[in-house]
Amino acid sequence: MVSSAITPTRTIAVLIGVAVIAVAGFAVVRSGVFEPETVQGAMPGPGSSSPSASVSAPPSPSVSPSPTRVPPAKPTTPGQIRAQNIADAKARLVEYYETTAQVANSGFKDWERRLVPFWGSFEIRDSMGAAYAQSLDVGQYTTGAARIESFRTTGYRAPEPKYERVGFEVCVDFSDVRTFEENGKEIRRQAGVPARYYLHYEMRHHGEDRGWAIDAEDRQVERAC
Repeated sequence: MVSSAITPTRTIAVLIGVAVIAVAGFAVVRSGVFEPETVQGAMPGPGSSSPSASVSAPPSPSVSPSPTRVPPAKPTTPGQIRAQNIADAKARLVEYYETTAQVANSGFKDWERRLVPFWGSFEIRDSMGAAYAQSLDVGQYTTGAARIESFRTTGYRAPEPKYERVGFEVCVDFSDVRTFEENGKEIRRQAGVPARYYLHYEMRHHGEDRGWAIDAEDRQVERAC
């Protein structure tokens, strides 16, 4: 693992297409190497509608106070903290996929501001950033969004005093994702690459100011799901 990237934030989407691939989707980071082939109305104010002087205004109806919302109790036991951390990391990964779909569907505009906060290591930031920058430069765009079909927690570590780590194996369906060149010509998915396969993610909590981010991604294209 590499220490956190520098952009702050707190806590399916799409497989990004790059210039010569036929799979729309994220760049592949395996040991820091990018593999492109896998890739209401208002009430009147006082005096605005005064009643006639000969008519008494009706009494105001009694209004019951709104119930007080009780915030959920904070996790305190190791098991509760672990479960909350896993849930938070999972929600962050789902948010990443959603944001990636929005970015790719809009021609990769503003990818750096929107996506860098999700990357927790320099390796994944550099590899993924290069793929997104290239897609923007050549005018590529996508339609559709991927769907995370399943989550499996593969590991959890809670070193003292913070910076917990969580591993996930996810099955992702990319069948609704299509990638296009600037002129509208579709880039077909590479022969032999399944539309559904497993990816493994390593996520780490980078402190209160940054929250959960992705430190590593391993695309297991050979494992269809």
